Amino acid sequence: MDVRKVGTAALGLLGTMVLALALLAACTGPTGPAGTAGATGGPGAPGAPGERGPAGPTGPAGAAGAKGDTGPAGPQGPTGPAGPSGAVGAPGISVGTISGLITDQATGKALPKVSIVTLPATKQVSTDDAGKFEIKDVPTGVYALQADMATYNRGFRDKLSVTAGSKLTVTMALSPSEPFSAGMPRAVSGTRDPKSTEILPDKKVAITLTKGYGYQNSNKIVTSGLDKVPVGTFAYLAGKDHDGAEKKITAWSWTLLEKPAGSQAALENANTQFPRFLADKAGRYEVEGAYTNEAGAKASYNIEVTADTYAGVTACIRCHNGSSMPDVASEWQQTRHALVVTEAFTRYSKDSDYCFRCHTTGYDETSNAGGFDDAARTALGWDPAKESFGSFVKSSGLTLEKLQSSAAWELANVTCESCHGPGKTAHTGSKSLEPGVCTQCHPQQQQWDASGHANTGSKELHMAEGSSCVECHTGEGFVQVKIRGKAPIFPSQATPDKPATLPEPSEMAPVACATCHDPHKATEPVLDATKAAGFLSHQLRLQGPVTMPNGATVEAAGSALCVACHANKRDVQYRADYLVGKKTRGVHDNSQADVFYGSGAVDYGQTFQNSIHTRRIKEGCIECHMAASPVLDPGADGQKGTRDDVTARAVGGHSWNMSATVVEAWDGATGGWKKLDRPAEVQNAGSCIKGGCHDVMTTFNRESDADYDGNGQREGIQDEVKGLLKVLAAKLPKDTATGDVLAAGVTDKNTTEAERKALWNYWLIRNDGSNGIHNTAFAAQVLQKTYKELTGSNVPGARLR
Repeated sequence: MDVRKVGTAALGLLGTMVLALALLAACTGPTGPAGTAGATGGPGAPGAPGERGPAGPTGPAGAAGAKGDTGPAGPQGPTGPAGPSGAVGAPGISVGTISGLITDQATGKALPKVSIVTLPATKQVSTDDAGKFEIKDVPTGVYALQADMATYNRGFRDKLSVTAGSKLTVTMALSPSEPFSAGMPRAVSGTRDPKSTEILPDKKVAITLTKGYGYQNSNKIVTSGLDKVPVGTFAYLAGKDHDGAEKKITAWSWTLLEKPAGSQAALENANTQFPRFLADKAGRYEVEGAYTNEAGAKASYNIEVTADTYAGVTACIRCHNGSSMPDVASEWQQTRHALVVTEAFTRYSKDSDYCFRCHTTGYDETSNAGGFDDAARTALGWDPAKESFGSFVKSSGLTLEKLQSSAAWELANVTCESCHGPGKTAHTGSKSLEPGVCTQCHPQQQQWDASGHANTGSKELHMAEGSSCVECHTGEGFVQVKIRGKAPIFPSQATPDKPATLPEPSEMAPVACATCHDPHKATEPVLDATKAAGFLSHQLRLQGPVTMPNGATVEAAGSALCVACHANKRDVQYRADYLVGKKTRGVHDNSQADVFYGSGAVDYGQTFQNSIHTRRIKEGCIECHMAASPVLDPGADGQKGTRDDVTARAVGGHSWNMSATVVEAWDGATGGWKKLDRPAEVQNAGSCIKGGCHDVMTTFNRESDADYDGNGQREGIQDEVKGLLKVLAAKLPKDTATGDVLAAGVTDKNTTEAERKALWNYWLIRNDGSNGIHNTAFAAQVLQKTYKELTGSNVPGARLR
């Protein structure tokens, strides 16, 4: 042991103790000597942090940091030039093939030249002489296949799934469509054809006249032209003038194929165009009409006619009141048809027998079909052997209330069976838009026969066959397309999901009474509060504002029906396409409303003036075209507007003609036609004088205000407009085949835009046909402005309108 180390430590301890004692002693005693130094103490606790010193100088640059994340994409740069074409790849397989065979369902023979198309459309092909077809490269998808051929109903096959590389085979047998309707039930009216010799056997008459009016020829049976006729009446048939190829038919031969048991019916006039037979028993009759055309070709057509007795109006209303069929009864009950006996009863006299033939249903004393006359005998006690029904009304003191409470009231008024035929044992189901249904009672057919409307429908077969024409050239087409908004679909075009909306073209009725008038509705407001609803209604299918295809809406009032067809059918888009050369035909032939209302022309940024007609003629077309027929001779009483007037029925009224060459006129005194000593050129200017517009006017070609065509003469208005058309025509491109102004085949290759604009305006005014009468100011300004825009100068020598 190191004594020195031990001592030192001991002494440190001792020193400490001594120091402590010394301190203690210091408090109490004298200070002792200083002790030796103690050992060094351990480190003290860390001191509080000092304040931050000033920043030192910048150190050297650190090493590069790690790469950051990619930022958002910048805007796309400009497209670079196309690279070189790659090598031709292997052929893809994304199409299939549809092929097949089309045959005649009746014979099984192959049908050549059948048009085949897929829906949606890909390609259109036709069958070859073996009836086969093939459509290649049909894109994958699901298709329907449609087959069309004249005289056959359309073939249709749907849900054909074409996959890549598939080869589908389809066979279709087309059924023949109805043969050309070469005949039809005929309407015969005593007022329609007074020169007819058709009368009932034994001089029987439809009504017994004791006195009556002299012009009422009671020896003429009146029939409707429906295929449903009353038992005991004649069924008249009519062969058409031309066949389906529009060849004139030169010979007829009719055969009665079927008739009800016990019937003694036999055809009369069986080798003429107009045979008839007496439908003596209720049931079905079938007649074949064989005909030969001018080329010697032969064909035949069958007509079915059903005879029945009357059921009465309640039987019809029971279903047609909305319970099981659409409610037409409520609308019909507001028309004069349903109220005519109520309205006229107090005016009936013993001499007004002819009224009941039209005011009631089934009134025919020659038949026993249960019509009004039969009901009047059993329910009211009338004896036709003693007196006429008109006389009976007065002699028996029959009141309206008593009539209304009797069974005869079921057949009073113009009820359903008046227009649809009797239907007691079988639902009538008969309907027709032929004029004869209405002209059983309304004599306007005398005028209608002279109108252009009379030559529409199946009489203008090429129009009746056109799906874009039927809406204005046939009765059914107008009602279905223009009024009801249905697509025109013929039976031969019908498919399972698109049923037919029209009859066969050969059965299409012309534009006639029921085309414009709705027999079920009183569509106009009642103007006289003292009369029942419907008495003053013309029952027009359209009236009021009409929007024309050119986009203009006009207030046409009662002429809305006219405007619906007599406004250029080319719409705004069509005109735009035509002006840039995408359409080859310009203005249609029906631009009358466009000109009358002053719209539809290429205006070159100018507003054209309208004549006063558009402001003064509130009813538009009908106010002038349906003015009363001119009186050629006032008759023995010397007063115009009375029954004995001799009138030009071919002008005005339901002829719609403003002028005509008249060779015979209607003589009210004799109730027949009167042949004139010489043909008369008649212009119906009565509406122009009416209202003080023109004091005296004998011709529509009245003197114009100035020389508008620049020929140095102040001529009639129509001559001036004709002159302007001639001046403009000289600057327009011509049809090389006809030499006339180009109307079809217009393209951007054979015309300039300026020429197409001029062609549009030229045909707008020319097709109107009035030569300025409809709207003189508009017609003259359009032609003059068009000439200047086309040539760069005004019409030479003309006064500008």
